[in-house]
Amino acid sequence: MSVRDLWTKADPDHPGKRIRTKRWGIGSRWQVPYTDLEGRRTAKSFDNKETAELFDARVRVDKDAGVLISKNKAEVTLEELWEPWYDSKAEIAEKTRKDYLSNWRVHIRPQWGRRRVSEIQEHQVVAWLANLKNKKGAHAGEPLGSSQRRKIALVLHSMLDLAVRLKVVNANPLTAPAPRQKAAERRYLTIEEVDALLAAAPHPQAKLMLEVLLRTGLRIGEAKGLKVKDLDLTRKRLMIRRDVDDLGHIDETKSRHHREVPISQVIALALNEATEGKDPEEWLLPDEHGRVWTTARWRVVWSNLLIFTGIDQSLKTHELRHTAVSMAIAGGADVYVVMRMCGHASAATTLKHYGHLWDQGLDQAAEAIEEHLERERKRIEAQQARRAQAEKDSGVRHLRVVR
Repeated sequence: MSVRDLWTKADPDHPGKRIRTKRWGIGSRWQVPYTDLEGRRTAKSFDNKETAELFDARVRVDKDAGVLISKNKAEVTLEELWEPWYDSKAEIAEKTRKDYLSNWRVHIRPQWGRRRVSEIQEHQVVAWLANLKNKKGAHAGEPLGSSQRRKIALVLHSMLDLAVRLKVVNANPLTAPAPRQKAAERRYLTIEEVDALLAAAPHPQAKLMLEVLLRTGLRIGEAKGLKVKDLDLTRKRLMIRRDVDDLGHIDETKSRHHREVPISQVIALALNEATEGKDPEEWLLPDEHGRVWTTARWRVVWSNLLIFTGIDQSLKTHELRHTAVSMAIAGGADVYVVMRMCGHASAATTLKHYGHLWDQGLDQAAEAIEEHLERERKRIEAQQARRAQAEKDSGVRHLRVVR
């Protein structure tokens, strides 16, 4: 990325973290190196990161700002916007950046890369999105799913937003909402299925991974990325600080925020036993060889588990997260507890995904109201009866005195 942070640098001892430099708090924080009109390398500093990124993008596409592209703005192609747009996403999780890059290379660039931005029209994009197909793998040639089409549309829309900010075009031609993502049909395992999976685990390491996923709702990448030092047995918490990608490389969490996830006494004891004698930097949930799980290795274990238990082969590991949430809600967890457990940015996200599970408690709530009303009526009737009896007894005593 061309925008440099002068106040912090990568921490060599802790991947994904940054530490202060000697320039911390001195002068402007953000710097953009570029080539001026004389062909000399120079740099410009900014107090605000967004302003720095915008300038960085301009020097790539604006003749007046930096001669990296010496053409009229009307001639700027979408491909010339890709690099500054992609560089501006340096702070997001690496997995997400890889998805952006894949969508660009496989779908967007072949169709729109050499097209002038000023010539891109909405009806063309809408028609193109509707007819996108898988280009690789077992599903090559089949229509692309709604989720993937939506992601591609959002990347293209965001690139055109950059074109507007750089004044390459006056307005984003894409005004219609991105394709809707069809609601995925979530699968929640029964207790019998949960027990069957645990019983079929090929070794203790796989079983412990299943136990943690089913009881915490962690994403598989978050669970794979746990280290011994992330276990707090005193407070019975797991500290979610990192993610692990398909190849076992450390990455940021999906939201780029760290969080704490509670664990039960049962899981705490199991993890305590599994970590005995281990170094704090070792993996908390490794494979049977003590190495970090890769997606390929876990996929084999998961596929065999489904075969051995007779569970639907289409079931994804991610459904264990949904199952954990359903059990938490059934146990009385409210929306804010589940939000923190899942690492969602807001309660709205939690309700969007799992709101229907609370709906199952509506009948119970209605019955609880009726029961409360009935108890109150009986209490009031009893109170009135006692008062009437007290008044009656008082009248009898008064009559006795008169005699």
